[in-house]
Amino acid sequence: MIHRDIVDIMPMNQFFEKRIVFIGDAAHALTPNLGQGACQAIEDAIILAECIKNNAHYRQAFIEYEQKRRDRIEKISNTAWTVGKMAQIESKPLTIVRNEVMKRIPKWISERQAHELYNFHL
Repeated sequence: MIHRDIVDIMPMNQFFEKRIVFIGDAAHALTPNLGQGACQAIEDAIILAECIKNNAHYRQAFIEYEQKRRDRIEKISNTAWTVGKMAQIESKPLTIVRNEVMKRIPKWISERQAHELYNFHL
């Protein structure tokens, strides 16, 4: 069995410092369990570009970018972390319980989660 630890990196308290703004993993590294790392970096870039376009001063643009992105990033980060922890359960009894619970989760729950993740309009 191949075992590779995943290191958690907490999102930055602030996505910018002076005239430098951080996007993607530099600002908020995600565990790979949802496959959202590059997607979130692209979303960051689009929102940042809009904020720069709509604000005369770079600092206000950076503040607006962070305000627009923080909640979504935190939700996706927390979900990815939870999925990863569930997927990496090593206890045989807990693995059996997890697998049985996953089989019985109503389809609408996973559909709702997918909708929240993928049906997002920038």
